[in-house]
Amino acid sequence: MPKAGPQTVAAYERVAEAFVDRGAKKGSMFGMPVLKAKDKVFAGTFGDAMTFKLGPEDLAKALKSKGVEPFEPMKGRAMKEWVLVPLASKAKWAALAEQAWNYVAR
Repeated sequence: MPKAGPQTVAAYERVAEAFVDRGAKKGSMFGMPVLKAKDKVFAGTFGDAMTFKLGPEDLAKALKSKGVEPFEPMKGRAMKEWVLVPLASKAKWAALAEQAWNYVAR
């Protein structure tokens, strides 16, 4: 699994703080930092990007946005409901994390 660089870790931590204050838990999956709601992962890092689990409407809308793509940890094997957003588009991370939190925590 690709490692997150220091800029990615710092940006992830800023996003994570808001959700930990609301009851999310930090954890790791395959050695990558993740956020969990009710023991379900809703966001995490993958190299110098973040991943988010989104509901059908939010997923469709996100995939139309520049810099957002389906999350394929293995080429050709996209994870259903997940998107990948690179560090260059980190301005989208907080809003997508909110959508993911609302989808998983409900």
